[in-house]
Amino acid sequence: MQASFANRLSTNMYVENSEKRVNARSQFFLLQSDGNPISFYSFRPEDVVDAVPALIVDLSSDGLQILTANAEALAQKNYKLELVTVGQVGSGKQYDVHAVWSRSDGVNMRTGFATEESSELVKDVEALLSRSGDRVLRCVLYPN
Repeated sequence: MQASFANRLSTNMYVENSEKRVNARSQFFLLQSDGNPISFYSFRPEDVVDAVPALIVDLSSDGLQILTANAEALAQKNYKLELVTVGQVGSGKQYDVHAVWSRSDGVNMRTGFATEESSELVKDVEALLSRSGDRVLRCVLYPN
């Protein structure tokens, strides 16, 4: 005797209103450090709908790696990168960056970027990280 799954599944699933909340200005990231979960929010300016809130997770003299919540690779190759400091989204200095590669990183997308301004960008990122005490830095990518 064959049983149908349709008879066993319930379509009367109740979803709390709080589960439906979405804010396209902000992005939540859950990272791990030494096995401990660490949560971060990154924001974009309210009036720039195509900006991508992100996190800088690795930095070298050759470029940087950025984590986005996109399920797919970023749509463009060239972006303006803005470093975000506390309370200042959409008002900081911007750097020209170019996406070189992308790969899935859990539920996020990790993208490697190169820049012509690497020495200045590295110095600015290191200064902000030393003041914040975090291992990552919030940023915003603006399509160029």
